[in-house]
Amino acid sequence: MLRIKQKFSDEHVMDIDGAVHEEISKLPLPDLKGKRVAVTAGSRGIPNFMECCRAIGRELRARGAEPFVVPAMGSHGGGTAEGQIEVLASLGMTDESLEMPIAAAMDTVVLGRSPEGVEVNCDVNAYGADYIVVCGRVKPHTDFRGPVESGLCKMMVVGLGKHRGAVSFHKTGGIFGMSERLQSSAKIFLEKTRVLFAMALIDNAYHQTKRLEAVMPEDVLAREPELLKEAAAAMPKIAFEDIDTLVVDQYGKEISGAGMDPNITGRFLFAPEKHMEGYPHTKKIAILRMTEMSHGNAAGLGIADFVCRKFAQELDLGATYTNSLSSPLCMAKIPMVMNNDLDTIYAAASACGKTEIKDVRIVRIHNTLELDHIWVSENYLPEVEKNPALEIVTGPAEMEFGADGNLIDLA
Repeated sequence: MLRIKQKFSDEHVMDIDGAVHEEISKLPLPDLKGKRVAVTAGSRGIPNFMECCRAIGRELRARGAEPFVVPAMGSHGGGTAEGQIEVLASLGMTDESLEMPIAAAMDTVVLGRSPEGVEVNCDVNAYGADYIVVCGRVKPHTDFRGPVESGLCKMMVVGLGKHRGAVSFHKTGGIFGMSERLQSSAKIFLEKTRVLFAMALIDNAYHQTKRLEAVMPEDVLAREPELLKEAAAAMPKIAFEDIDTLVVDQYGKEISGAGMDPNITGRFLFAPEKHMEGYPHTKKIAILRMTEMSHGNAAGLGIADFVCRKFAQELDLGATYTNSLSSPLCMAKIPMVMNNDLDTIYAAASACGKTEIKDVRIVRIHNTLELDHIWVSENYLPEVEKNPALEIVTGPAEMEFGADGNLIDLA
């Protein structure tokens, strides 16, 4: 394997507090003295998210408001208030770090029904506040395509919809028409609640905050599609489209809603066997480990082909199935479980249809967020040498396994 460096643009925000202050200062906000304001916090590992929420709280308090945080993560955290507080804590978000209290509940207020039949819900604490600030990252979704994908609308409809709202949204029409349902449901949410403003974050390819932007509620539906285009262009990519075996060291819910982002792997739920133009054509996917912050929730593992036993031993079927009941059920199907890393990688390579193992084109990544350094089999060498955006760091060298058959650098 060759360890190579992929070079991306590293434009990013240096001062989160300053950027939040600048964005909020542009808004025509009402008098907030004595007003209770709910600030949303999701379950993703978004760079600088705690700092952004904290800065929003500081700005609101400076205007006389009484801000608090509401977990906005649908059915994550096992579908319980306690579980959702635990998820926030695992992401570094507590009453102390946020400098404001967290109010967690699974009860909701029903706001209405979308034209497609989605029951639109809102977290009871957020609904009872004087205002809501919707804070979330805008990026391409893992399961569908459309003008609006993962972002502000989803934070309102699915995140603040809690388990009841998430189930209704996902069960109404499956994965098809999701973008349209998000937009029509978000329209109802915005009409029936008091959203003060939304704060959109966009990542760069190095998992840094590229930019953030405050959006007034009446502009959310028109602005989010433009933010999505910017976010998609800023995402990292694997430099190679032809991949026989993709080895993913880390799978995690703080990494992606699907544990590993299909926008990186090229394996999409809505077209698992189809090669989507512009994305890798990955024949087999092997997962080695689950992150601690996943808390055993592996909803999304169904798009993999093989997992290591160490991954399987971390599975919490209750959390996985609770999350998956509000999504297509195939996302929770368990792949073939192999004894160790060596067996997992070898099985995936053997199943690619190549006569000789030496001809299998293997790419190994740490996870789908960190793609600045990746490993590729030496049969990629001619392509690496021709690409000025790639640099060989070490190798070629054999993968090193311990006596237990697991990779030494993952032990």
